[in-house]
Amino acid sequence: KKSKAMFRRLSVTFANRLCSVGQSGSRCVRRSIQSFVTANGKELSVTWPDGAQNTFSAVWLRHNCECSECKQPHSGQKVVNATEMTHNLHISSDGASDGLVKLKWRHVNGLQHSGFISTQQLRESVYTEPQDPPVATALPHITHNELYTESKHGLWSFLKYLNDYGMCLVSGVPAREQEVKKFTESIFEHVQTTIYGEVFDVVSTPKPINIAYTPVKLDLHMDLAYYESPPGLQLLHCLKFDDCVTGGESILLDTPPVLEELKRKYSTYFDTLVSIPATFQKVHYERQNPIHMVYRRPHIAVNRHRKVIGFFWAPVFEGPLVASKEDVGKYYEAYCCLSKLFQTSTLKIQHRLTPGELLVFNNRRVLHGRNSFTLNGGMRHLQGAYVNIDEFKSTFEFLSRQLKLDSGVRNVFNQSFS
Repeated sequence: KKSKAMFRRLSVTFANRLCSVGQSGSRCVRRSIQSFVTANGKELSVTWPDGAQNTFSAVWLRHNCECSECKQPHSGQKVVNATEMTHNLHISSDGASDGLVKLKWRHVNGLQHSGFISTQQLRESVYTEPQDPPVATALPHITHNELYTESKHGLWSFLKYLNDYGMCLVSGVPAREQEVKKFTESIFEHVQTTIYGEVFDVVSTPKPINIAYTPVKLDLHMDLAYYESPPGLQLLHCLKFDDCVTGGESILLDTPPVLEELKRKYSTYFDTLVSIPATFQKVHYERQNPIHMVYRRPHIAVNRHRKVIGFFWAPVFEGPLVASKEDVGKYYEAYCCLSKLFQTSTLKIQHRLTPGELLVFNNRRVLHGRNSFTLNGGMRHLQGAYVNIDEFKSTFEFLSRQLKLDSGVRNVFNQSFS
């Protein structure tokens, strides 16, 4: 009796096509989704075909109504006036059809509204923790020709590598100037412009505006940590790497497992690097376009469950620490511990680029560096470009839906809570 008093079943059961794609083709079955409105009209409970259950509050449903009065049909943007709503309201349902749950809201002030919300919107709004990414033991690889097939499955595989492992090597890219820009725009439409322009040359110069433009060793770092939103993907295209050049191998390190090790073994240090802000800066006046950029934030960003969702590390672009006397010692102790974990990690991947190879990696998640090199009369020339991390996620998500493939979008370290 108590169970019957708690829930009132409504005729909100409807067929839902679930399709799976395998080697033998696609297979579709019809299963039902059941929804219940609680007796007091405060919540909608949904049972999915896989048996999972979720509950949505009446006020949440009202703010996310998808009818034309609340959401502009063409732009998909909300036009509902939140000030006209109250948190104290009740719902009832008129049933469901075509993947839509039809609802009626009654406010305590007497206002009423009829609308709907799609089951797809409900399912996608269920909170889930960011998925832990797998760790690459070797550099994922794909050829340039495989990317441009009519089916787009090669392109999807490339984006999937970046989504899962944070890195991918593309071979067979024409070793021509500006090809990195052409490659980027063929997938993401445009490159991310920075203080280095759209395309930058990584080549040793006499008076460099960046340490990368010298032959010295580059320790592991991320690029442009002094930006509020550092670049997401970094692309490095090898135009020339003469055989006589010694050294200069590229080094990559996926940070999630190292940061988890820090949290597991040295939780106090982990918490210190979550709470005390470091200083990242690019202050350089003696260049064509003078720069003074300073940004302070902790090295590690976490969600409320202490899950790492962002990381910032760029030793060569760090300015003076601005912290209380009590925090200075704690910070440097934790900083040195993490630095040592990076240096001693066995997860580093090293690769000597050859002309026509293009290295792509998630600048927010994967640290990169380079061994020092000696030209010996030869030349090492790379051209680089950046892509905004959110545009990468958007491109991958859209293509996954277009091809009806599961994206399994990972935590790409863009500080999103899910």
